[in-house]
Amino acid sequence: MPLVKPFTQGFSLLRFGKQRPSKFRFTKVLPLLLIGIAIYCFLELAWPKRFLLPSLFGESVFCVNTPDKVLALTFDDGPHPVYTRAIAQTLSDYQAQGTFFVLGKHSKMYPQIVQSLQQHGHEIANHTWHHYNLNSKFQPSIYKEIAETDILINQLISPKNVYFRPPFGRAGVFVTNVLKQMSKPIIFWDVDLQDWRGKSAAEMMKIFENNFHNGSIILLHDSDGVAKGGVYASRHNTVEVVEEILKAYTPQGYEFVTISELLKRGNVVKVQERCLKQN
Repeated sequence: MPLVKPFTQGFSLLRFGKQRPSKFRFTKVLPLLLIGIAIYCFLELAWPKRFLLPSLFGESVFCVNTPDKVLALTFDDGPHPVYTRAIAQTLSDYQAQGTFFVLGKHSKMYPQIVQSLQQHGHEIANHTWHHYNLNSKFQPSIYKEIAETDILINQLISPKNVYFRPPFGRAGVFVTNVLKQMSKPIIFWDVDLQDWRGKSAAEMMKIFENNFHNGSIILLHDSDGVAKGGVYASRHNTVEVVEEILKAYTPQGYEFVTISELLKRGNVVKVQERCLKQN
């Protein structure tokens, strides 16, 4: 009998030992599960509504309501020594102008490209110094990202005005508050050709044809990038689609103008959804 008791105790301890890690693992997994649910809700609900805050609390521009056949091609993240020059040459070939939302860190590396763009009638605008998500920063850091890029642009070309577009189109309460203090409207877009996703020129052309209208602001990029899922987003496709757009629509009487010129040609539309109702 004395031999049975230790055996039974050992067996019960063994069972308890097996159950305990199971409960421990569940408590570890639960926070991860909750984080996953939160991320899903953000992607499905909040991300599509990311323009709501600037529309309500900031001075936002998504397109222009105009009877004129005018469009604004805009390019983010440059300048780039290959793609920016190629795009600028294509625009010049068709006597078109574009707006380049440059990064401070790239403009410092290639100041001559910024100056050349301005000399050929294109507009230089501000896309922050580093391309951080500004919603993850506090107001002093947001101001610094914008102000230092403004200073460099003014040193290089002395423009009359420097428009601004936040990286990823993200502009929360802190961002809109800083921009109000700086008297800067937020220049968004109503037609995203999704070159950042690695779309082909043919795919981007289809998006353009299905969505543009008089007064549209078209989003493109003129610097290297990696698309969602790690797919390389070639800007050769961007150069190609710019030429296809200009080749197809310039003969139809469409003008491709800077943001400054576009804003003179009609009434600003401050809510993205209203751009879709103009056609």
